[in-house]
Amino acid sequence: MKTPTRSRNRALLCITALAASVSLVAASCSNDGDPAAGDGTSTSAPGDEGALWSGPAPNTDEMSPEDAQRIDEGAQQVLAQSGGATPGAWVGIWDADTGKHIGAYGNAVIDGAEAKSDQSGRIGSVTKTFTATAMLQQVSEGWASFDDTVEDLLPDLAKKYPDVASVTVEQLVGMTSGIPDYANSDWFLPQVVADPTKVWTADEIIDQVLSRGDLSAPGTAGYSTTNYLILGEMLQGLVQGGGDIGSIITSLADNAGLTRTALPQPDDAELPDPYSNGYVTEPGVEELAAAGATVAAGTDVTDWSPSWGGAGGAMYANIEDLGQWAGGGLGTSLLSKDTGDKRISDTKSLPEGTDYGLGIEVWGDGWIGHTGQIIGWESMAAYNTDTGDVFVAIVNETGSLAVAVGIADQVYPELAERMAGL
Repeated sequence: MKTPTRSRNRALLCITALAASVSLVAASCSNDGDPAAGDGTSTSAPGDEGALWSGPAPNTDEMSPEDAQRIDEGAQQVLAQSGGATPGAWVGIWDADTGKHIGAYGNAVIDGAEAKSDQSGRIGSVTKTFTATAMLQQVSEGWASFDDTVEDLLPDLAKKYPDVASVTVEQLVGMTSGIPDYANSDWFLPQVVADPTKVWTADEIIDQVLSRGDLSAPGTAGYSTTNYLILGEMLQGLVQGGGDIGSIITSLADNAGLTRTALPQPDDAELPDPYSNGYVTEPGVEELAAAGATVAAGTDVTDWSPSWGGAGGAMYANIEDLGQWAGGGLGTSLLSKDTGDKRISDTKSLPEGTDYGLGIEVWGDGWIGHTGQIIGWESMAAYNTDTGDVFVAIVNETGSLAVAVGIADQVYPELAERMAGL
């Protein structure tokens, strides 16, 4: 073991309210030096040097009506260019020069309710930034190590699948484990489509992946949601009092001040009111077909179980919460300076076409963030570490990330250029 000599199941997850001021974040992480005190949402710990990572605070002043109108008109134009394939779009901008604006465009329900700014949608792989933050918090405070292995933290899994025993926390978080992805595979997605209300467990999916035996050597780069299911299992043993990963991540979101964000329990397929329905139209049909899954155009998938995304993709949020999360560097402001710097600077080029840090994508020109996809929705969350600019978007169709990128192009063309092709 490469961690402090303290029982792992007593370790605390320091979960703080995201705030523009790093001093507020730091204050919420203190508890008179007693790591075991309180309700498990704040602690100081071995290895915690007190200094947290920080970037420029987003501009929260309301945007002028003229600037907001220009964004609204541009967003509506981009949405219209989809020809109805993308029902609705939700956008949040915190611009360093012009201020904050949140807009909702199109429809939350096809031929029904209009898009409204407070509606929730599923955020897919943006979930990974929450799970990564939770694990990096453990590392930042010394309760876990980047060098801890599957054998250290999940000995039963290592015994069952010895080939992954030496895979480290850093390799899992940073997408260099060599463990294959299931979420975009042609053998898994057809199972989801065949039984869309099935409740999946992380153990069941991990077993399916590892029993196939097509692993690469640890250290091999490749995007894999499987990594994050394994991290979720690790966190359940690290956080004080145990508990399921849904409760752990939802508590992180709650304590970060996110009131409409959660990782639901596997058997909970409902979204909180108000919400957008999710759809598969022509773009989504094509994307799913490429992964061997057949879904009819126009299918409403709102009631499909998101459980298969787990700690790597099953969360929901509304656009205000998503922007608040992005404005803290997608959780980076909750980490020590050293860990936060490493998260962003220690990147690998993935075969999928993006540079990946530790649970975060690094797009260049100061932009960091993550994209997300789950059947029925696409999302993106971006933060600029040089300027404090924030751009977030959710669309309620599986294959419509291009709409979100197109809207971003109206405001941050350099960000859109970096994201082209993702």
